[in-house]
Amino acid sequence: MQRILYLLQKEFRQVFRDRAMITIMFVVPVVQTLVLGSVMTTDVKNVKLLIYDADGSFASRELCRRLVNNPYFNFVGYAESASDIHEALDKWQAQIGLFIKPHFGRDLERGLRPEVQLIADGLDGNTAGIALSYAHGILTAFAQNIAVINPTNVPLVGETRLWYNLNLESKHYMIPGLIGLLATVVTMFLTSMGLVREKEIGTLEQLMVTPIRRAELMIGKVLPFVIIGLVEINVMMGVAFLIFKLQLAGSYWLFLGVSLLYFFTSLGLGIFISTLAETQQQAMFISWFFMIFLMLMSGFLTPIANMPLAWQNVTYLNPLRYYINLLREIFLKATPLNFLWNEIVPLAVFGLLILLASAMKFHKRVS
Repeated sequence: MQRILYLLQKEFRQVFRDRAMITIMFVVPVVQTLVLGSVMTTDVKNVKLLIYDADGSFASRELCRRLVNNPYFNFVGYAESASDIHEALDKWQAQIGLFIKPHFGRDLERGLRPEVQLIADGLDGNTAGIALSYAHGILTAFAQNIAVINPTNVPLVGETRLWYNLNLESKHYMIPGLIGLLATVVTMFLTSMGLVREKEIGTLEQLMVTPIRRAELMIGKVLPFVIIGLVEINVMMGVAFLIFKLQLAGSYWLFLGVSLLYFFTSLGLGIFISTLAETQQQAMFISWFFMIFLMLMSGFLTPIANMPLAWQNVTYLNPLRYYINLLREIFLKATPLNFLWNEIVPLAVFGLLILLASAMKFHKRVS
């Protein structure tokens, strides 16, 4: 334990002294152009739509048909109750729900004001706002058609409710993702550069002839970056609270727990990169190469549903996708642990496999 503590002191001194510069090569713009051109779009489509028709009249079915056949919505089915819409939003099964209240068709025929309710997941304010505008446009067109048929009818009025992000502010959606990106940069970049720096100056070979075991060397090399990563996460949370007036809706310990779980992946990638690079410049370039794909395929900049289907399938191999989803769910929606296993299990599997494979490659490299 004492030898690990000495290694920790040494690593922290090196981290705070190191001012390595990022070397940008001509391949990076080419790769970025290819990836950005494939996955980035400003359109919002494939919004998951769930409908609860409590009326079942001809008019309500006609309204449902217009929404279902709209190319911007991905109809996931009819709910059996209004509470099913709320549950579907909680479980990510829907992004927007339409509740057509009872007596919709009767009120429409009598010239009364029929009631419908749109419920949107405001976690992604941009997507929710555009999806609501699509739905309002369909409602308005439906009301205008009814007015032509029966001029005595009162135009349809929709009631809109937002969950989780009531003001549709993008900062509530982007800041948790930024925390995930920062954690990746700190743990992956610094781990790879720290190990490569040891090879450059020759101290890694010197450490290998000391009584330090390889396991102790690994722990002493990566543990400082785990600590730095946790510190950076808390600093970013402090900025979010004090400057942007955000609040952590979920559990703080669950937030840190999934971050530690993700560090298995980011630290493993850092170790793997260190076995490929001979210089710090190479380590920085390779790290940035990985970072571009992790960021673009995580849903941080572009909703995954907007990507081509082939790229959507590729995102399931991206651990950052699961981590950012977990951070947003915990930070904004206070989603409990029992609803997060679909994201936690793949993240844990990726983390363990990447860390074990990288550790084996590192041991083979230094042997």
